Amino acid sequence: MRDKLLFLTVAYAFGWLFQSLSIPAGWLIGALVAGMICSFFVKKLYFSSELFTIALALVGLNIGFMVIPEELWAYRMLLPAFGLTLLLTLVGGILLGKIFRKWSKTEANTAFFCCLPGGASEVIALSEQYGADQRIVAAFHTARITLFVFTVPFLVGVGTDTSGALPPMSQSISSQALLVFLAIVGVVLTFWFSKYIRFPGAPMFAAIALGFACHQLIVPSYEMPGYVMGSAQVLIGAMIGMRFDRETLRELARIGGPSLGSLGLYVVMSVGLALIFFALTPLSFYTSLLAIVPAGAAEMASTAATLHLDATVVATLQMLRVLALFLMLPFLIRWFAKKPDVLGE
Repeated sequence: MRDKLLFLTVAYAFGWLFQSLSIPAGWLIGALVAGMICSFFVKKLYFSSELFTIALALVGLNIGFMVIPEELWAYRMLLPAFGLTLLLTLVGGILLGKIFRKWSKTEANTAFFCCLPGGASEVIALSEQYGADQRIVAAFHTARITLFVFTVPFLVGVGTDTSGALPPMSQSISSQALLVFLAIVGVVLTFWFSKYIRFPGAPMFAAIALGFACHQLIVPSYEMPGYVMGSAQVLIGAMIGMRFDRETLRELARIGGPSLGSLGLYVVMSVGLALIFFALTPLSFYTSLLAIVPAGAAEMASTAATLHLDATVVATLQMLRVLALFLMLPFLIRWFAKKPDVLGE
């Protein structure tokens, strides 16, 4: 426990330093760098899923404070474009799996599960049941998430002009203490909700609803302090960075060039899908990129909130993508994965 607390303190310090140096998405990237340094050169640490739920709750509460009720109904206009990009994402992931299999000479199910676009935990767990090499699947998804979390927020931060954004509201110490207390209560309530309602993105959905209700009914004139979202980004970055360890790098190196080529194609596919979504909707390109790239709702939504983009639509579309993939996963496996008893034929 002491090692974990020390590591999280160092990760927070890295995040604060990167943010202070005006590095785009500094809280997230600083903690990510700290996690990778620790996993490679100091010690590999393992965190429970509850810590990630805390991060999801903090991100959701912040977004709930930013929701504008009048804009919610307008999001329905985005659904046709989102449906198209979701379909193209699934098709692209399946085709990429076939390309990866041909390049790397890996077993068919291993390549298939490596390239499914999202739901990393569920995909990794199911891959072993279908005879896939779980080590390669886990390494590929870890590398994919790390790559996107490191590059996308940085690129969006570089390309986004925040000079015209309103500065954070100056609030008294007592007001900030009240907001921190409400955030703690929101995290506790999110944990309670997630015990009874289980589906991908449930904690964040609950936290957004709680944050929205709190902002509208209790503290309508307050804004959540920036360090609350920063703390959430530190938790996310630290845990993702810690997952990218020597074993992950070893598995990717064992495959060699095909792994790098496939990850590169993943990035190209994601940018292309974001361009399609951008062309079909009134959203900015960088908001479209954060909303469409298969990299995780919490990571992309928190980046959008930090950079004063539309975090609500980013979180909503990211969670809908994960939920849709979760619902379609049994059908995708039935259609495209080989049955365990015919593996090796």
